[in-house]
Amino acid sequence: MPISTPPTESVTASLSEAGYKYLTAATAVLVLYPTIFPRAAAAIFLIPVMLAFGLLWARKDRSKLSLPVGPLLWSAVAFAVFAIVSAAWSAAPLASLSKPLFLLGGSIGIGVLAMLAREYDAEVLRHLSLGALLGLVIGGGILCFETVTDQAMTRFFYNLLPWLQAGQEKHLTVDNGVVLNVGETNINRRATMVTLLLVPAALATSLWSHPLIRWGGRASILIVIAILMLYSAHQSSQAAIVAGVAAFLMALASSRWTAILVGAAWCLSCLLVVPIVTTLHATDLHKNEKGLFKSARHRIVIWNYTAELVHNNPLLGVGADATATITLAKEHSLGNHREKLEWDGQFEVSAARHAHNAFLQVWYELGAVGAALFTALGAFALAAMRSARSQLQPYLIAEFAAIA
Repeated sequence: MPISTPPTESVTASLSEAGYKYLTAATAVLVLYPTIFPRAAAAIFLIPVMLAFGLLWARKDRSKLSLPVGPLLWSAVAFAVFAIVSAAWSAAPLASLSKPLFLLGGSIGIGVLAMLAREYDAEVLRHLSLGALLGLVIGGGILCFETVTDQAMTRFFYNLLPWLQAGQEKHLTVDNGVVLNVGETNINRRATMVTLLLVPAALATSLWSHPLIRWGGRASILIVIAILMLYSAHQSSQAAIVAGVAAFLMALASSRWTAILVGAAWCLSCLLVVPIVTTLHATDLHKNEKGLFKSARHRIVIWNYTAELVHNNPLLGVGADATATITLAKEHSLGNHREKLEWDGQFEVSAARHAHNAFLQVWYELGAVGAALFTALGAFALAAMRSARSQLQPYLIAEFAAIA
């Protein structure tokens, strides 16, 4: 279903033919790089945000621009500001400042990008979408190759350039200086990045009538989805794909009712996550070796322990991003006396470096106040999606479901 190019109130800026090509290439690189090196995603995200602020600063008619301030932006700012304030009682005050400041700057930066996008012609926006699509297709292709070949490309480069192994020893199996196996951590991170870009890439194909871009892009996306569902070991990405596809198909039938159902699921997950995970543990699901894979059973133990810790600071939490510091402090206090650790079956009872559950981690680190603000943030995001053009809504709701 083609989506017409959005009209602009003022077509004030366009590029030369060469400029469009450079824009497409730069966007492709920005999307491709974090699909190969996912830990660089935050730094890559800063590039367009800083560019937006730079373009805004360079304009002489800034007073004529209008930042799209609404409930969504205000809710993101409120959530970030409260997280920043939590540094006052956090066990890791610097960590409690850094990520919330990143969220605050990123949220405002996205608002600035949306404001500046109105100043450029539709062709600029279409070439941005083409670059994003190309980056995802190339990155997804590399991920698929690595998935079905047990990371053959990664092993090749580790053996070709041994200095790359520095700091990665715990993820590598090495025999006589030859890397035989690479752990799943990095490829799982790659799968996460590609999964969260699938819906935007699908939307990008709808902005083009050229058959190669439209149908070639869609076919590539379907191949990536099939490989991830059939061969990937990253169950979280598989669950996100299922949620996103289901929401998309439902929204094609009724975006209104799909948004209501997704919103209800969001609110329940945000507000009731503590009793939900406690109940999962109480039913001994973590002991069900036949019904659940090991990492899922381990997470139920982590979730239950973290839920118990929530009751110690139920209103304000322990501080944003303080979980790792608290866990490391506990491990340090035990020293070599690991036998003092509590065990639940075959799993160590610990909050780990993070809760492996964003909804639960918000409760633990930011308490009921943070959970309420987080709930509002998602609700306003869905409301903003419902105000978009009807052709866009299935894509937006599907991306929300995949992220959630």
